[in-house]
Amino acid sequence: MKKIQYLIGVVLVCFFMQSCYKDKGNYDYQPVGNVLIDTADNGILSSYAIYRYDTLRIAPKIYFNGTLVTDEKSVADKLDFTWVIFQATTGGIINTRDTLSHTIALSEPMIRPSGKWIVHLTVRELATQVETYIRFPVELSETTLPDGWMVLYEKDGRTDVGVIVDDRSKKGVVTAKLFLDLVKGSNGIALEGKPVGMVHSIAPLSSGEVLVASEHDFIAADKNSFEATFQFTDLFWTPPAEKSLQALMGSYQRKELVVNNNKIHTVNFASSGLFRTNKLGPAISGSYGTLANWAAPYYGASYDAVVYDKTNKKFIYVAANAITVSDFPAQANTAQFSPSDVGLDMKASDWGLSSYEYSIMGDNTASYLLVSNFVSTTANVGLKKISMTGSPEVESASTVAAAYVGQYVLYGAGANVYLFKYNSGLPAEKAWSAPAGEQVTCVRLQKFYYPVIQASIIPLPNQVVYIATWNEAEKGGKVYSYTIDPSSGSINKASERVTEGYGKVKDMSYKWNL
Repeated sequence: MKKIQYLIGVVLVCFFMQSCYKDKGNYDYQPVGNVLIDTADNGILSSYAIYRYDTLRIAPKIYFNGTLVTDEKSVADKLDFTWVIFQATTGGIINTRDTLSHTIALSEPMIRPSGKWIVHLTVRELATQVETYIRFPVELSETTLPDGWMVLYEKDGRTDVGVIVDDRSKKGVVTAKLFLDLVKGSNGIALEGKPVGMVHSIAPLSSGEVLVASEHDFIAADKNSFEATFQFTDLFWTPPAEKSLQALMGSYQRKELVVNNNKIHTVNFASSGLFRTNKLGPAISGSYGTLANWAAPYYGASYDAVVYDKTNKKFIYVAANAITVSDFPAQANTAQFSPSDVGLDMKASDWGLSSYEYSIMGDNTASYLLVSNFVSTTANVGLKKISMTGSPEVESASTVAAAYVGQYVLYGAGANVYLFKYNSGLPAEKAWSAPAGEQVTCVRLQKFYYPVIQASIIPLPNQVVYIATWNEAEKGGKVYSYTIDPSSGSINKASERVTEGYGKVKDMSYKWNL
């Protein structure tokens, strides 16, 4: 009897212990919060391998208190969604942990460098601060960044670049793509300070880096990956002690120049090969005032640079292989102004018809369009001085695009773009207005300063106009594109396309691949 009681006791103890174990197991696997992330359907994988710049799409089902959440707004006071990306490996360039989205479903281009990454979704219950999460390993393979329309902008006090790729900017495109924040995505951080300039240089024609300059930094980025292959100190034979950039330009003569700390630095690749084995030289000497944030892209082989002295209100130049600046000589009798005695403030400038420079200039009483010829002889620079007084908002013009087919310019002022037909004798007329709350920051016609590339690669040269705007209240930048009559400058409003996600746009130009 005692044995039977003993056996019954052992069985009861074992049963009790087994029940406790099961109970403990249940508590271990019981969700702490009220959120369930379901990845069983919708084609979701446990890991991803895609090409860089492709869009990663992951759409999990989110259940809250047993009910499927169909959109973020319906639970805005209950749940918070955050997708982030961070490196899965150590070493090399250190990239920051960045937020991708605050949506349930992820649909974002993967612009980080090739390698292994972690994409992580956190769903946070606002009342309890309990977090439920899931993560996905993502391997990015390198691919080539295609031809497209580059956009230089300021975002969060730094300088970055985007590229629009569609059938207007690249031949044969079926599906349009927009690449944003390429400097940050490829290098871990965008350039410090506001944007100064951007140019896809043809100076080292085979390597063909994209040059990007901010107020406090300057890089040459690989045209395919946008990784910085040359930093500020790599681009000068003797790097300046101070990073204080004012202007950046590349010319069709395969030359480059920067203005740093009010000093001109030039480099000539025409005689030094097709790769970036040459560097910017020492500061050009000479007597001049504060230089404008501008340099001419079209000038003859006898020049190394043409810039504008805004203190003394005149153009000055650096002769080929010279070590000091020069004033332009007395002009021919046919000239309408002296480049060495302009006497006006430069508002905006662009190259256009016949490769001349078209500059909107003015003083306290009048505004003009100056047409300069920096391609031929120095005695025939001041071609035309055309009055723009009476044209709407011209005194506030901040950006201009000059046609290289028709005889007109488009300038932006405030919320408007104006068309000025400079041989008509008439004032400018309003051609376009931005939506409420937006101001025009940049106007550009689709073209490229190197004739071979313009003729062979660009799909619609001088037939597309790009207008960038900034909304201060919303802190957002947009780029509108339209087809335009290349001869008359008439904008086809029905052809509107809009891209957004930029910061405040400073400049736009073409990116090529050969």
